[in-house]
Amino acid sequence: MNRLFTFGCSFTNYRWSTWANCLAPEFDYSENWGQSGGGNHFIFNSLMECDQRKNFGANDTVVVCWTSTQRDDRYVQGKWHTLGNVFTCPIYDPTYLEKYVEERGYLIRDLAFIKAAKSLLQSRPGVTWKFLSMIEPNNTDETRDVTELYQDVVNSIAPSYYTVLFKETGWPDRDGDPHPSPAEHLAYLDAVLPGWVTKQSTRVKMHDESINLNKKPQLSGMSKVTRL
Repeated sequence: MNRLFTFGCSFTNYRWSTWANCLAPEFDYSENWGQSGGGNHFIFNSLMECDQRKNFGANDTVVVCWTSTQRDDRYVQGKWHTLGNVFTCPIYDPTYLEKYVEERGYLIRDLAFIKAAKSLLQSRPGVTWKFLSMIEPNNTDETRDVTELYQDVVNSIAPSYYTVLFKETGWPDRDGDPHPSPAEHLAYLDAVLPGWVTKQSTRVKMHDESINLNKKPQLSGMSKVTRL
């Protein structure tokens, strides 16, 4: 049996179909561990927990869509709280952000997470793995030494949604919702993982769902997973 495990934020598991839903029909079994608002801390922990539960091995495919570094996930009262960008989340006091939050620190943290994930997956014979991304890691004059140190890690990540689809036009805006449509998710996969989506029925579904997106939004339909 070939198994698919997918990880990420709302670009992976959302109220309409994502890239993970495009890939799922290609496999005998699939689990979607994505969660809206999730940061790379949450994504890394989800990957490690899934491996503990499922023991990645031959015939398994693991695809991770890393997200922006400006997120701060918390595990409180028995569940993960994934609140998205710390700079736009209303629960964070601006004074706290100014004093204790630095994008360089988040980048150092997240590239270490991605390196550890890469090392795990490379160590498993027979596992096929790919890293996607919502947006490229921050690479300014102040952080370039960090990205250069982890250049082999950065190079293992496919070009981002932003670069492939939205660099020229900006993020989509569907009544304030910046998430890609199902058809855009499919277009992204065709660009970064050509040949992975083979079923015409999937292409028809993504097209039809995109047409009716604002009329009848739906849950992702992926399997529920057990997590800590």
